[in-house]
Amino acid sequence: MYHVAIICPDRALATGITGVIDIFNVANTLAKKPLFSWQLVGIETNKVRTSQGLEMTCDVKLADLHHADVMLWIGSQFEGQQKLWHACQVFAPYREQIHRLAQNSEYTIATCTSVCYLATSGFLDPYHVTSSWWLKAFYQRYFPQLKVSQEKVYLQDGKVITSGAAQCYFPMMLHFIRQTCGIELADELASWLAIPELTTSQQPYMQIGAFELHQDERLLALQNYIKNNLSETLTVDLMAKQLSVSERTLIRRFQKQIGLTPANYVRLARLEKAKQLLRTTRMNTNDIAWQLGYQDIGSFNRIFKEQYGKTLNEYRAQFG
Repeated sequence: MYHVAIICPDRALATGITGVIDIFNVANTLAKKPLFSWQLVGIETNKVRTSQGLEMTCDVKLADLHHADVMLWIGSQFEGQQKLWHACQVFAPYREQIHRLAQNSEYTIATCTSVCYLATSGFLDPYHVTSSWWLKAFYQRYFPQLKVSQEKVYLQDGKVITSGAAQCYFPMMLHFIRQTCGIELADELASWLAIPELTTSQQPYMQIGAFELHQDERLLALQNYIKNNLSETLTVDLMAKQLSVSERTLIRRFQKQIGLTPANYVRLARLEKAKQLLRTTRMNTNDIAWQLGYQDIGSFNRIFKEQYGKTLNEYRAQFG
């Protein structure tokens, strides 16, 4: 039997806590034997208040946790980079203990923002990890030593399993059940809980609004200019002139605050606008491509499908 310590930071997502418990409980029920036991671990107190305001009583505080077969870190609500970095500091006094617990566990699992919390211990430094797609700039700024890929829904490297936000933990936990209990139980569990198959990439979920959660006012003005001028030829040179900086400075500023190159940001802004037009208008796809600066509909269709897994027409068909 695996004993799981569910680490519950302040403002944790309630579904993150209850969702994984449901998975363990149903797995035990289907197997007709106790495969998993679990306890909730508070950080500084024996209670956790979730992002929705729900208060849960924890079984033990982190300082009093001495062993777990599985450490499972729950993500908390993202409220901007500065608040997330401040939340990371709560774990600084526990660095050595977290590192020791993770080192001695059979599996260490972290979802969404909790990857940042675990990273404060230095334990993740040798591993490849994934996390929520909007945290790319955060890792580049505060944890540049980490090997992070925001593209994957979940990623396993050795005994470390990490995932993106919210519902990403469902396929991640199914993967964990396959690892520990076999594919047959995992498939039965997926059927009982109606866990859908997710794409292996987080790319379809990316939205440019999440890349505006920074305090660089001039860059925000440029981002607004880009969104209002998507039919223009938005070259790096043009954008640098809008910001009154060199091209090198522009690229460095984008990477620091947004985590994307200027070209990739423009590409995402155009694709997101295409989704809006496909949902809300009857414009034909050629006109949409033209309005967004693409003269080759075939090329635009290919780029759209690479991002969202559907062609322009397939995406529109979802909305009748």
